Amino acid sequence: MSLSVLSDGRHGPARQAYVIEVGETQAGLVNRRPDERFFTFIAASAAFRALDGQRFATPGAAEQAARLLARPRRDAQPFRLAS
Repeated sequence: MSLSVLSDGRHGPARQAYVIEVGETQAGLVNRRPDERFFTFIAASAAFRALDGQRFATPGAAEQAARLLARPRRDAQPFRLAS
């Protein structure tokens, strides 16, 4: 997870933004303004679109959700009958 702090040019507190990466893939970023309690996920890849707009208490929680989404599913294997 990479950290970036964004500023809107005013002298007040800057909003916080964290880049969320899964391995070598940039999944998206989470952003929070000073007046907000939660971080909002913004997807950077279609593979993580299911998380787009979701709110997380911490950047770590968003990263964990992205990792779970990217994890290969065991039930995606085709079912085969023994012959």
